[in-house]
Amino acid sequence: MNGSLTPDGLRVLEAQLGRMRAMLYRYYELFFRFLGGGLVACGLLFIGSFWGPTQAAGLLLPFVILYVGFHAANLFSYVIFARTYAAAIERRINRELGAEILVAHRLEDVYFGAPGDARLVAASLRRPLTMVAAETWHTAIAGAALFVVAALIGNATIQRAGQPWSSLYLPALVGWALLNGAYLGWYFLGRRDQRAIEAILADAYDIAE
Repeated sequence: MNGSLTPDGLRVLEAQLGRMRAMLYRYYELFFRFLGGGLVACGLLFIGSFWGPTQAAGLLLPFVILYVGFHAANLFSYVIFARTYAAAIERRINRELGAEILVAHRLEDVYFGAPGDARLVAASLRRPLTMVAAETWHTAIAGAALFVVAALIGNATIQRAGQPWSSLYLPALVGWALLNGAYLGWYFLGRRDQRAIEAILADAYDIAE
C-alpha cells in the first residue's frame, strides 16, 4: 500500500481498524471471562477431591489448571494479534494525514508494553512493572502454587489405585507441565509468529516495523 491513499482507501482502513479494535475488546473479555470460569471449575474440583464419591476430581485438578493457563494464553495471543494489526493501521493513517491523530497504540505501548515485546503472556518483559504485568506475575505465582498443591492431592489419590498408575501419574503430570511451559516460553519469548506478522504489516502498509 505505497503512495497516497484515496478517500475510499482511507475508509477501508478505518473500517478495518474498527474490526481490529472490536476483536481486541472481545478477546480481552473472553480472556478474563475464561479465567474466571476456570477458577470456578478448579475450585469445584478442589472441593470435590476431599469428598469420598468425587475424590477422583483430585486426579483431574492439576491437568485442568494447566489447561486453564494454556488456553488463557491462547486467548491473549489474539489480543496481541489485534493490537499489532490495529497499531499498524493507526500508523498508516497517521502517516497519510501527516499528523499523530490516532494515538491509542502509543498509549497502549506505555500502559501494557508494545505488542511485539518479549513477554510472559500479558506481561511485557520490557515493561515488567505495569499493572497488567504485576497481575500476570501474581496469577502465575498463585497458579503455580495451586498446581503444586493439586499435584500432591492427585498423587495421594492415585496411590490408592496401586501399580502401575501410582508410579506413572506424577511423571506424566510433570512431563505435560514442562511441555506446556516450554511451548509458551518458545512462543511468547521467541516471537517467531509475531515477527512474521509485523513483517507482513510493514510491507502491506509501507511502515517501519
